Amino acid sequence: MKGILKRLKGNKSFTLFIMLIIVLVVFSIMRPYFFTVGNFKTILYNASIPGILMIGFTTLMLSGNADMSVAAVGTISAVFCAMLINRGVPWFVAAIICIIFGGLCGAFNALTWYRFHIIPFIGTMGISYIWTGLAGFITKNAAIVIDIPVFRTVTAVYVWFIPIAFIYCILLALIYGTMLSKTKLGRCVYMCGGNPMAARLSGVSVSKIGTMMMINCSMVSAFGGVVMLGRMQQIRSDTMSSTLMSSITAAFLGGISFGGGSGTMLGAFIGLLVINSFNNGLILIGMDTYWQIFAQGALLIFALLVDRMNTAPTSRFKELKKEYDKAHGK
Repeated sequence: MKGILKRLKGNKSFTLFIMLIIVLVVFSIMRPYFFTVGNFKTILYNASIPGILMIGFTTLMLSGNADMSVAAVGTISAVFCAMLINRGVPWFVAAIICIIFGGLCGAFNALTWYRFHIIPFIGTMGISYIWTGLAGFITKNAAIVIDIPVFRTVTAVYVWFIPIAFIYCILLALIYGTMLSKTKLGRCVYMCGGNPMAARLSGVSVSKIGTMMMINCSMVSAFGGVVMLGRMQQIRSDTMSSTLMSSITAAFLGGISFGGGSGTMLGAFIGLLVINSFNNGLILIGMDTYWQIFAQGALLIFALLVDRMNTAPTSRFKELKKEYDKAHGK
């Protein structure tokens, strides 16, 4: 029994689950309406699109790279999808085309890193401005409206109190979680993120894995944009701007290391529920918007500090130990 408790204590996902329970209990006491089916529908609805983006972002982060353009790729993909639909292209064909377009955006991100050596965090931030500006130019900062009832049904219907968009998020989390933990590709992703040099020496092509994950991340982001378009039946250049911070915070809060190679999809998924439940609770207690933004930023800093404390000292200790052993002939 003690062994089980010890393992659970060191498990980030279990710690996050306890945090989620605490958030639910605290806000339920403060506002009885918080713990209702109607409010849970709101929480899951708001978590759906950031959750989809988070899955692609998490998988990429585990490989040791970052993509700050996930929301912008989702937006520009949704804009193109709406344009195609309004020009008579069937909605499912338009959706597939735009998801493929998302993959091309990811390939471009990979090109800037592996060919031109622009650091992904900085390069994709610049690219996000490009896509956002292009979306604004195309839409003239107005909404592009569509009217496809079937498209809305497959993206906005509820299964009991769970939005179908959140079900898509769950399915993607299960697929990618299984891939990361049970397959050779998943092990390669962790190796590339945790120790790229060791991965190369083991015969793993770090650039190939990184390129695959960048393409995958952008395709998942494009899928998120298409789902957003379907359930809202319109898209603006700033529609998905708020989803970037939510998806990144959820990933880091869920234990995904900024340096890559550490964390699980389960942890990131629970982190998503924590951050969205927390934000919803703040709204219900009447906290001003600027304090909600402040609290979300504070959570992100907290997650990064925890990541720093869990990884940096250990890595530095290993480096110092190697230097010591080398100096003393060990």
